Amino acid sequence: MLGKMKRHKISREEKRAILAEFTLMDDIFMRVVLQDIKCTEYILKVLMEKKIKVKEQHLQMDLKNLQGRSLLLDCLCEDEDGKLYNIEMQNDLEGASPKRARYHASLLDMHSLDAGEKFTQLPESYVIFIVKKDILNLQKQIYYVDRRIRDSEEYFLDGSHIIYLNTEITEENAFGDLVRDFQRKNPQEMHSAVLARRVKELKESSMERKGGTAMNMALEKLLAVGREEGREEGREEGESRTAQLMGVLVEQGRLEDIKKASLDQEFRKQLLRELKL
Repeated sequence: MLGKMKRHKISREEKRAILAEFTLMDDIFMRVVLQDIKCTEYILKVLMEKKIKVKEQHLQMDLKNLQGRSLLLDCLCEDEDGKLYNIEMQNDLEGASPKRARYHASLLDMHSLDAGEKFTQLPESYVIFIVKKDILNLQKQIYYVDRRIRDSEEYFLDGSHIIYLNTEITEENAFGDLVRDFQRKNPQEMHSAVLARRVKELKESSMERKGGTAMNMALEKLLAVGREEGREEGREEGESRTAQLMGVLVEQGRLEDIKKASLDQEFRKQLLRELKL
């Protein structure tokens, strides 16, 4: 019976209401924001404490590893000096663990040298995790991680760097301003004019315009997660129930739950039980 029920189609107005709840801490929204390289440059400028000019950028970059696990990077860019920056938005502890950071750095290295090139040609690289929780538990706003020689103050100059921006705390400095911008829904309340302009463009543009179209596609992808799971399981019920769930949540104004349900299968099942769908 459920499979025959009419699917709730998310309207343009409902999509706009969902968009209004997004912040830069939502990785799907951040990826669309970073399509404007000026936003990437601004974030790097704050984190690196100097002006960075991005020469090339790739979003959702698939780093293949034929001998093991591959990676899908949120953002990978190269500056004018050939330095590499991998920016990752991570809202869970496992996704930003120290060993995960190590693996990101190793795969960047593997893809940076062609056969016959010298190891001295390896570019300097920065793996940057923007995290919701204080992964390293030292109550710092930002962590700069570099190798050092034991029993010495000297650095081991291998050119590999890891940065954690902890958004669980907000200090009264440039890093804290950036974190507050990441957490704000209203672009008018943002510190950075660059980020505010881009967020305003995406949240207020018509869905048919360039910025709106990109965000519309991202939103459709987000809302399609449950439908895809239903198809994979071979059940029309799964697809229909998820569409129903999204419709009910929109009608009830539970926009935070929409975001979480779209990304968290267990939470989605919990809501289906709660609403008896």
